[in-house]
Amino acid sequence: MATHVSRPVQSFFCATVRASIWRNEGTRGACHAITLSRTFMDAEGHPKSAGSFGRHDLSAVATVVAQAEQWVREHGV
Repeated sequence: MATHVSRPVQSFFCATVRASIWRNEGTRGACHAITLSRTFMDAEGHPKSAGSFGRHDLSAVATVVAQAEQWVREHGV
């Protein structure tokens, strides 16, 4: 049996910060949701993801949020 893997419809990156845009279908129709994440390496050198940001990440967060907002406005449902 094949499993369905949900993927974002669009992603934007700046430094270690990513904004992913997801299309969701609901009872009132389709909408978009945005998730933010930051990648880093753990002590063993494995890539990890976090949803918290430090002050040094804020410019990158603002950049990807602005890009995501523009994409959603242009591709809104």
